[in-house]
Amino acid sequence: MAEETRILVVDDEIVIRALLVDVLVEEGYSVETAGNAKAALDLLQAQNNFIILFTDIMMPEMNGIELIREARKICPAIIPIVMTGFATLETARAAVKEGAYDYVLKPFSISEIKVAVSNALERHRLANENARLLEITELFNISEAIASIHNERQLLRFVLSAAMERVGASRGSIMVTTQDGRALEVAVSVGIPEEDAKTVVEMGTGISGWVAQHARPLLIENIRQNPGIIEVSRRLRDPSFISVPLEHKHPSSLGERMPGVEMPRVLGVINVNEKKGGAQFSEGDLKILSIVANHAAAALENVRLLNDVQDAHLATLQSMALLLEAKDAYTHGHSERVRDYSVLTSQKMGLSQSQTEILRVAAALHDVGKIGVKDAILTKCGPPTPEEWAMIRRHPKLGYDVLSHVPHLTKEHLQVVRGHHERIDGSGYPDGLQGDQLSVVTQIIVVADSYDAMASDRAYRPALTQDKIIEQIRRFAGSQFDPHVATVFLDLVERGALRP
Repeated sequence: MAEETRILVVDDEIVIRALLVDVLVEEGYSVETAGNAKAALDLLQAQNNFIILFTDIMMPEMNGIELIREARKICPAIIPIVMTGFATLETARAAVKEGAYDYVLKPFSISEIKVAVSNALERHRLANENARLLEITELFNISEAIASIHNERQLLRFVLSAAMERVGASRGSIMVTTQDGRALEVAVSVGIPEEDAKTVVEMGTGISGWVAQHARPLLIENIRQNPGIIEVSRRLRDPSFISVPLEHKHPSSLGERMPGVEMPRVLGVINVNEKKGGAQFSEGDLKILSIVANHAAAALENVRLLNDVQDAHLATLQSMALLLEAKDAYTHGHSERVRDYSVLTSQKMGLSQSQTEILRVAAALHDVGKIGVKDAILTKCGPPTPEEWAMIRRHPKLGYDVLSHVPHLTKEHLQVVRGHHERIDGSGYPDGLQGDQLSVVTQIIVVADSYDAMASDRAYRPALTQDKIIEQIRRFAGSQFDPHVATVFLDLVERGALRP
């Protein structure tokens, strides 16, 4: 510890400076001296690695208290110890207010100096330990948060925000490898011009392309001192930046996304630019960013693997729904058409992307509960009997029960499946919900499902004409259908956007 300790002694009396140098050097410390405050500040600017500042209070031009104030602007962590032969309560208060840790009275003894330094170094050690503990805690919290996010875009947004905050960056982006593995494209960004956010970088070109190709981080403290980097920087205006790869942790588990294409080792690249206050990024910033990138890469792999599993599971369920429809030529393709009508209506109404995705998935599965209805009833030539109708009316709840065991289907998905035969006046089934008890996504599928049913041939009746369907939807808007949803849906029908 003593060999790494640098101490700055400031006093206008050369005898005091020489005495302190003798004492401190003998203890193994590295010591610099200054005869006035201005010279001390110049030293701090040039060598920002002092731990302790010994300063006299009474000095010409700038006193010791003013020096402490300015010194802490340059070295916030420096520990000031004041020396004075005129100690008063007021000077002590002023020194403490500016951050002085201790003071010694002139004339001082050697033991007093040693004790003051020893105490200051113990404080420095504790402060460093606390800082490291805080950093570890913050990185642990970031890691936990990253692991809890299961949506890729949300994950990337959080990672970029956390990375920029931890290293004090004002601008940044995360670029991800394209599906064919030959380029990088911006997935999320902060403070990046819109035209740059649409940039696609070929693997190996530019800074991000180089980092991705070589799977090596790049820290540039001053780009003007790196002519080779300037040539590939693509007009980067920031002199200091960091670019860190998101590397595959388990490449063998991912397989090939494109047949015949060897996937790169890197999933993407985190770029941070424009450190706040005009400062330069440091090795410490690079270390922090690399830790965040490691956690982010693992989480991104997990999210994509989970999505692959969910997609496979969903495909199986959709195949089951299509198999059910294939038994009846009159309902073949019904779920796919209801899905497409529902998605178009959702988009036309300006619903969020998440709501539209709920409809996309749930609409494709909405009739899966018919697996519990006898084929003879579903394919019967003629209207069902009251007993058969009661069995048919069970299928929304059966679908809800079957799908409720699928982990990645949410409550919102299940509500759409269960509620696709509800009516806003409460006369629907299976729960008789009405009005605001039905979500807007459920209200959309109610209209879409009814439209396709009326537009399709059935064993017991032919398809209705387009004019008749429009008349029926308008007639039952306000009782069976939500009026606003019905209006939007019919607008799409009449403009030719929806066709049976």
